[in-house]
Amino acid sequence: MGFDMNRTWSQAIALVQANFQLLAIIAGVFLLLPNVLFYVVLPDFTAMLGMSQDPEVMSAMLGDMAGRLIAFGLVAMLCQLIGYMAMVALMGDSRPTVGEALRNAFSNLPTMIGVTILLILVYIAVGLVLSLATGLLAAALGALLGEAAALLLSFLVLFVLLFAMLYVAARFTLTVPSVVLGGMRNPVAVLGNSYKLTSPFAKRIFLFYLLLIVCYLVLSIIIGAVMGLLAAMLGSGPGSALFIGLVNGVMAAAVAMIFSGILVSMYEQIAGHGEEIRETFE
Repeated sequence: MGFDMNRTWSQAIALVQANFQLLAIIAGVFLLLPNVLFYVVLPDFTAMLGMSQDPEVMSAMLGDMAGRLIAFGLVAMLCQLIGYMAMVALMGDSRPTVGEALRNAFSNLPTMIGVTILLILVYIAVGLVLSLATGLLAAALGALLGEAAALLLSFLVLFVLLFAMLYVAARFTLTVPSVVLGGMRNPVAVLGNSYKLTSPFAKRIFLFYLLLIVCYLVLSIIIGAVMGLLAAMLGSGPGSALFIGLVNGVMAAAVAMIFSGILVSMYEQIAGHGEEIRETFE
């Protein structure tokens, strides 16, 4: 029982490579397709993001699209939950078929919806407490040190909040494998199990995710710049929206496959059920 960053990464990549074709089917249906549909079905929203408009005009446009955005967001969230659970199940010890992995995901969907709602409440509570505490501290120091110091402290407060949210995410990172691989059904127990399992390795898991996020941001900036130029060449019509949707969808699918492999590897290491997963490398 333990957690090793290098081993987690190498095992995750090996798991994805060993199951790539089946993972690609699941990721394509539940992550790539919703991304593409978003850009095709809601071209007004995606076009608005690339425009510099009066805040009141943008507010009015958002108000008009609010219903569609909420509905599509909920459907996309459900698809994402199903996709992640199915991919985690597919790479787990039992090595199920795609059909079995999907049945596992659908049967566990109510539990994961409950877990997601609880996590949202946790994030809101942590965000409110930290915002209040750091905001009061920044305001007090700003009053003493001046306006420039207040602005700098505001940025520091933002970084503190981001790091705190990432730390919370690290502590509850094993919720999906706890449900899919551990067979847990009570959302509160699922959160408690993830918190308990990650306790001895919280700092290392946090650092691991921080490094992954930095790498992801760098790659996203590079790929986004290149794809943005190509999209600009296609103009602002449906072809451009479809192209952007495909690029974002492929990136989302690839990230989901790798992250699912990370979750499986991390859970098997920390929960102490790593014999089966080690067979992948022998």
